[in-house]
Amino acid sequence: QWTTLNPTAFARRPLTREAVLTSRMVSDPFTSRDCCLVTDGGAACVMVRADRAKSLKKKPVYVLGVGGAHSHRSITQMADLTRTAAAESGPRAFAMAGLKPSDVDLVMLYDAFTITTLLFLEDLGFCPKGEGGRFVQDGAIAPGGKLAVNTNGGGLSCVHPGMYGLFLILEAVTQIRGEAGARQLKTCDIALCHGNGGTLSSQVTAILGSEATL
Repeated sequence: QWTTLNPTAFARRPLTREAVLTSRMVSDPFTSRDCCLVTDGGAACVMVRADRAKSLKKKPVYVLGVGGAHSHRSITQMADLTRTAAAESGPRAFAMAGLKPSDVDLVMLYDAFTITTLLFLEDLGFCPKGEGGRFVQDGAIAPGGKLAVNTNGGGLSCVHPGMYGLFLILEAVTQIRGEAGARQLKTCDIALCHGNGGTLSSQVTAILGSEATL
């Protein structure tokens, strides 16, 4: 639903349950609409010291905490297919930032597939393990829900040029600056960005914040 509010998203039309289920099967049970887009696109970010950022024209956004974890090379080496290394990278980022999941206003997840959204919501502590499907089904991450997730439409609907990670940061910065237009959150001082690499192999979590969070 968020993608309908983003004028720069590639797929802006409302997506129904029936449209997903009747789309071309890619790998059972995933249809083409369970998989990220393949699009053109590009993103960039500029990083400077905090004291330098205050002298720039744009409202600065600060890195509050980061964490990374790598669990395997091949997906066949995963001891548990329902648990990713986000369960390690997330707590590391939260510890560095001195924050907890309930402090976060916006969650930006690398949604290469619909299942990764559920796994990361669980592993990062936003809902209990095994409850990701129900959490999403109940509307928790939709506009007006209790947790804003992928407000740009995500890799599933907004854009995915191959290296999607920077778009997570781009949307987080846009929201924290209050520049997101129709999809702007009423309150957005803290955003969590989570990226995935390999076949659920490498996980990196970054927590960004406004000046009010320092």
